[in-house]
Amino acid sequence: MQVVKTVCGMCGGDNCGIDVHVADGRVVAIKGMREHPTNRGRLCPQAPAAAELANDPTRLQHPLKRTDAGWQRITWDEALDTIAARLTALKAADGPQALAVYQGRALLQFLKAGWPQRFLNLYGSPNLVRNDHMCAYPVAISERLTFGATTVYGPDAEHVRCLLLWGSNPAASHIPFIWQDVLDARRRGCKLIVVDPRRTAAAAAADIQVSLRPGSDPALALGLLNVIISERLYDADFVANWTVGFDQLAERVARYTPEVVASITGVAAETIRAVTRLYATARPAYLDAGNALEHHSNAIQALRAVMILRAITGNLDVPGGNVLLDRPPLADLTLRELRPAGVKPLGADRYPIFLEYAGFAPGDALLDAILDEQPYGVKALIAAGGNPALTWPNTQRVSAALRKLDFLVVMDLHLTATAQLADLVLPAAYSLEKPQLVVRAGPYGADRPQWHVLFAPAALPAGERWSDWRFWAELGRRMGYGAFYPWADEEAAADALLAPAGVTVADLKANPGGLPCGAVHPCGEYRMQGFNTPTRKVELYSTALAAAGFDPLPAYREPAESPISAPETAAAFPLVLNAGRRSSAYTHSRHRQLSRLRCLDPEPLAEIHPTTAQAYGVTDGDCVEVASPRGAIRLKAEVTPGIHPGIVSLLHGWAEANANLLTDDRACDPVLACPPLRAGLCSIRKVG
Repeated sequence: MQVVKTVCGMCGGDNCGIDVHVADGRVVAIKGMREHPTNRGRLCPQAPAAAELANDPTRLQHPLKRTDAGWQRITWDEALDTIAARLTALKAADGPQALAVYQGRALLQFLKAGWPQRFLNLYGSPNLVRNDHMCAYPVAISERLTFGATTVYGPDAEHVRCLLLWGSNPAASHIPFIWQDVLDARRRGCKLIVVDPRRTAAAAAADIQVSLRPGSDPALALGLLNVIISERLYDADFVANWTVGFDQLAERVARYTPEVVASITGVAAETIRAVTRLYATARPAYLDAGNALEHHSNAIQALRAVMILRAITGNLDVPGGNVLLDRPPLADLTLRELRPAGVKPLGADRYPIFLEYAGFAPGDALLDAILDEQPYGVKALIAAGGNPALTWPNTQRVSAALRKLDFLVVMDLHLTATAQLADLVLPAAYSLEKPQLVVRAGPYGADRPQWHVLFAPAALPAGERWSDWRFWAELGRRMGYGAFYPWADEEAAADALLAPAGVTVADLKANPGGLPCGAVHPCGEYRMQGFNTPTRKVELYSTALAAAGFDPLPAYREPAESPISAPETAAAFPLVLNAGRRSSAYTHSRHRQLSRLRCLDPEPLAEIHPTTAQAYGVTDGDCVEVASPRGAIRLKAEVTPGIHPGIVSLLHGWAEANANLLTDDRACDPVLACPPLRAGLCSIRKVG
């Protein structure tokens, strides 16, 4: 029996250190790695299923080529020669910008390394596409717009006195230590507030649940700011010395009284006051801006207001609050100096702020380039570890775009819906079959947030499945870029990435739980050098947004598709569609073929409130049709009092009932490019 200390990677985030017990080339057990500083021996539901994935007979085994007779097995040499020849011809005929690469979460080896960017910069295309405009980056950009840095994810359980989880349900996320830290903080007397229209596990444990109308989050945040300012609950010293725009903010929020906000959100005015007073006075407080806040056409307004709440209450960069974090001290291997001049990346005209801060294009910009050839045509796509045909909004438009491509290559674990449309399909190694360098941040003790690096060796042989690093390196060499891929293997490449940190792979092998990386960030360091913003202060009034022509102060904007903004649509589709719900058993469209996980969440369900169900003659377990202006799906109804009336809540990622047949990809947030997944319109009817 061999025990390999590595990382899980089932969710694509490599959050869990695991001990993999291997015998005769097969995984016999997976346990939590106790010395890993983030999960500390704890596992999410997906981690044990990594053993089943290793032996999954539906996994891709070999490269495949589409032929008139069906899929034909080919060698890696033939696959690479074909890709290199097609890309060379494409560059000569249409220019390098006609190629785009989509980097999904299923294959993200060497976190923060940027291997697809390196290849694209050598080829001459600026068009990297990721799905992070729907996950994490809108929050990070809003943080940087407001106080010039991102923050550590997760509360300091030892010091926090109030937790406000806004659109966040860590009990169902794939980072188990976060929920455990919440529970530990609760045992120490910490108060818990949860803002969510669903009665989640987190909401059930809360002192106060705020159940609001989906998409009205900006109004609620502005209502909290109104109470904080009118009742002088803000940190006067911090506001006076370390913020700009407070007077303009006070004028803006004056009209968002609790009574006005109650009429918009459906939350009682006294609840708004109670939540505000608790959060603003029980310091230090940690406010988690969850993924659900990012799925709206007015996301920038909600997120900017939330960032301001953190700052003016004195909860920014203090032990127990939202702690700032510097960038990791790693080498930039993307070859950004070779980026082509004169060719704008996709989305640069429509989303200038997003492109400036994120460095990649959102999905709708890629669809515009393929379908409408705006701002220019994209003819070829390499999709690595992502399944946009199922996980991107407005599936009909996504599928039309993928079918229009002249050349589509998909590298993944399975023959996904996207892979079925490809010209070439490449078998990918998953986390237990490839070495990885994992870079994470966390508050590892009070006043000591810093980066942590871990080298995770492969636990199993990969066979003909390749790591993503190997694919990009070998393709680069076939394209004539061999001088830019001098590393013999993943370990040598990892050493190059780690060089500025003064850590080597050999060091990490000697410390399987990983090592701290980079300087410790002391809380309150801004008092010495200011914030990393143009004014060196927290920008309640954003100079960057003002310069780009956007509202520099948060305001309420009605969701693009709501009963108020679209009354004619609401006449036919009177219910609110909330389509971004997460299951702890799955990540996006992955892992539903694994029996260990399928038994946890066996089928897609449409959650509706009993009063809504009664109005439409629906009982629990009935088959219903949920329709929107874009399409319709059929699935079972789950009638539950744990959801706000008038809402239909759907899990995403199910091929059997694809929620993205209903969602919109056009009315995205103008700053953050977020699609409106959680506040559209729909109808429901009993069928069968």
